[in-house]
Amino acid sequence: MNLTLKNHLSLSDRILTIIERAILTGSIKPGERLIETELAKNLGISKSPVREALKRLEGEGIVQLVPRKGYFVRDIDRKSIKDFFDIMFILEPTSALLSLKRKSEAVCSEIDEILDNMDRCLRKKDYESYRVLNDQFHGLFYDLTDNEWLIKISQMLRKQANILRSLSLYTKDRFSSSIKEHQAIADAYKKGDKKLLEKAVKNHLAMFKDNILQSDFVEENL
Repeated sequence: MNLTLKNHLSLSDRILTIIERAILTGSIKPGERLIETELAKNLGISKSPVREALKRLEGEGIVQLVPRKGYFVRDIDRKSIKDFFDIMFILEPTSALLSLKRKSEAVCSEIDEILDNMDRCLRKKDYESYRVLNDQFHGLFYDLTDNEWLIKISQMLRKQANILRSLSLYTKDRFSSSIKEHQAIADAYKKGDKKLLEKAVKNHLAMFKDNILQSDFVEENL
């Protein structure tokens, strides 16, 4: 695991960002133990700020504290996946529909630019950048709702989505399917077609969920 500190953030925020990024990108896997002493040694710091970062990540539902054993990245099993998507099937279509109230040529251009960059990343096999753009695509619709609570809730859920996405994107043909699903969402949004937009978002979620359930890692955690 390659851990590096970014100087423009406070020490606490830098540590949290590093650990969180390692988890979200799959460098640290679900179910893996996070040993404070090892993390501190790799970062060249004391255990206290590492412990603080892990507590914050616990509050976000990314890690969990097991009594007498320590911190672990939260496991992914069928129940956690079901619980996650039960919420996403409510919030994602809702945010997409609410975002239409701020539809403009500038927004449509931004969506097209994100999709163009996602396609470019796929051709370059820059999968990490693709995941960042993927999150940016979905985050844009939440931001466009201009709903403070929905945006805050989405920030936590999008982190969980990124963890799941690190598993889903590497299943068979997922990248090519994913870009087509995002394009369908964009096309429906630009048309302002509410029914088509809701259908496209739900189809994307269904494909996302199915790919995760088919991954070997989830099967190992049944």
